[in-house]
Amino acid sequence: MRVLYTATALTEADDILAHIADDNPAAAAAVGAAIKAAIAQLLPFPRIGAETDEPSTYIKIARPYRYLIVYRIDGDTVVIRNVRHPARRRPS
Repeated sequence: MRVLYTATALTEADDILAHIADDNPAAAAAVGAAIKAAIAQLLPFPRIGAETDEPSTYIKIARPYRYLIVYRIDGDTVVIRNVRHPARRRPS
């Protein structure tokens, strides 16, 4: 398995971390590490996330911060579509 990030996912993650870093750079580093760790768990177990109504699309939570990683499985690739705070509206 390999990981591919959409431009949207990269932008969302950068925005989240920049917003947190404005107040607390150490917290931003911790959130970034949690997101990376959650994504790393997908490589050996891509179906570990919760299934959505959309075929081959799942949601993984980056704990303990609860950020939602929306991804799909495309052959041998995990495509990270979105990285969202749970208070934000989920992508359609």
